[in-house]
Amino acid sequence: MEKLTLTVKDDSKLLYLVNFLQQLDFVEVERHKPLKSTSPKKYDFFASAGLWKGRAIDAKQLREKAWKRNS
Repeated sequence: MEKLTLTVKDDSKLLYLVNFLQQLDFVEVERHKPLKSTSPKKYDFFASAGLWKGRAIDAKQLREKAWKRNS
């Protein structure tokens, strides 16, 4: 048996989808309440220290790459 997790983007269509899946004899539907999100974790800026260490790239090259990617 294989499990599949679905994310329903439109809550108004959830009941329709559940009803449809329950009609299939080879599908077992288990509904779970969404997990309550915990408070967002704060990003530790200093954990990124040394990210570019040992790389031969400067700010100008980074900007050029970024602009090429976004255009």
